[in-house]
Amino acid sequence: MMGLLMAVVGTAGSYIQLSRFMREELTRSVAVQQTALAAYVARNVDNYLGERLSFLERLAATLPPELLTQPDRLRAWLAERSTLSPVFPLGLMVADATGKRLDGTGQLATDGSEFASARAGQSAPGRPRATASRHSVLPMAAPVRDAAGQVAAVLLGTADLSADGLLDHLQQGRVGEAGGILVVSPRDRIFVASTDASMSLTPTPPDGVNPLHDRAMAGYRGSGTTRNAKGIDEISAIASVPNSGWFVVARLPVSEALAPVGRMQTFILQQRAPAVAAVLIVIGLIMAWLLRPLLRAADQADRMTRGELALTPLRVVRDDEIGYLTQAFNRLLAKLLDNQEALARLAHHDSLTGLPNRKLLDERLQQALARAKRHARQMAVLYLDLDGFKKLNDTLGHEAGDKALLEIAHRLQGLVRQTDTVARIGGDEFVLLAADFESSAEQGATTLAQRCIDAIARPLQLEMGHCDTVIGVSIGIALGNGDETPRDLLATADAAMYRAKQSGRGNYAVTPMTPR
Repeated sequence: MMGLLMAVVGTAGSYIQLSRFMREELTRSVAVQQTALAAYVARNVDNYLGERLSFLERLAATLPPELLTQPDRLRAWLAERSTLSPVFPLGLMVADATGKRLDGTGQLATDGSEFASARAGQSAPGRPRATASRHSVLPMAAPVRDAAGQVAAVLLGTADLSADGLLDHLQQGRVGEAGGILVVSPRDRIFVASTDASMSLTPTPPDGVNPLHDRAMAGYRGSGTTRNAKGIDEISAIASVPNSGWFVVARLPVSEALAPVGRMQTFILQQRAPAVAAVLIVIGLIMAWLLRPLLRAADQADRMTRGELALTPLRVVRDDEIGYLTQAFNRLLAKLLDNQEALARLAHHDSLTGLPNRKLLDERLQQALARAKRHARQMAVLYLDLDGFKKLNDTLGHEAGDKALLEIAHRLQGLVRQTDTVARIGGDEFVLLAADFESSAEQGATTLAQRCIDAIARPLQLEMGHCDTVIGVSIGIALGNGDETPRDLLATADAAMYRAKQSGRGNYAVTPMTPR
């Protein structure tokens, strides 16, 4: 699950980051391309206008001043120039400052911007308009000066934008499927020309509709992303046409410009999903192989805790982290077994002498009684209580008492067979369990009791800076044949021991068990 989560997060992260990067890079790249295209078209339009304004200026400079007062000769001169250089196929005209045509053919309107500019001494294009034949035409004017340099008349020419192929060139300059070119006159607030023919000579949108258009109308030249009047997001670039004050816009819808981003996103989803699935499968197989020894060890350890298997060390399969973990578990298990053995010994042995305690004595009594009953033999329990031990302990101290008990335990162990048991069940109380007598059990038990009395009576070497110490023992003997209980045998031997003490200590007393 962690690997799956990491893969999903990684894929989502790369998807988002790559998408953002591609969007930014493509937007920047398209903006650069649109800027170059707008600048190229603007130069073409500017060259077109510059050639015609220059022609008008040259023609105005060569117009003989005397023709301004000779209408017939002026009309012939203009016709000749129009034939020689047909840049103004719709004809040339000369008018005075009031708009009166000096060739005697009528009156001109003087409200055009081109007429006002020429009258002020500056050549300029006017406002584009449509003719009855649905052609786009552009009036232009240049000043005609007298010998003193004063504006004496205005030379006007009308260019046919449609017939010259300028509009065809713009309409063919489509960018992508839905992009295009716009030529805008901010002074007249109209679209001079457009790739979309339906937009030519139509008003520009009002302020506030297209933020980038508003900035261009105010003089901004550059590129940016905006939403046009139709609600379509576009990447647009603006370049100036100096001879007219117009500007050219190259535009491309964002959806088309960033179409490669969508294809890249689809590619990522289609290609990464199988790759992620394959990687996860490989990781799963590798993890299964790596963790197989660990899972097997965990299963064995679990079965050990439930008691289904014995506590045994696990097999170390590999010398790696899992092998190290297995070895650590085995060391822990060994320590646990040692502790269990120590606990078991504490639970069944006396902490001072190391002899079996009452619990282990009861178990061995059970075993001896069962064996005696099975083989029809007698067994004996000797209950020993030291005489004078309390005085020794009070006089010489507990350390001397402990040493005395250790010495006595050692002497008692030297008197019995390996099949017999010597146990310490109290402070100075011991029990000897003897079974499998080859002859009379009573005789064997009394002989063993006397040997115990003699062994304990020997002086004790306590090494406490005192002379040798002597203590005695009183012994009670109980005989059984397998029908008794451990509790009954111990109680009978205990009672016999008290009789021995009452008879003068240092003695033993025997009580045979009677069948129940």
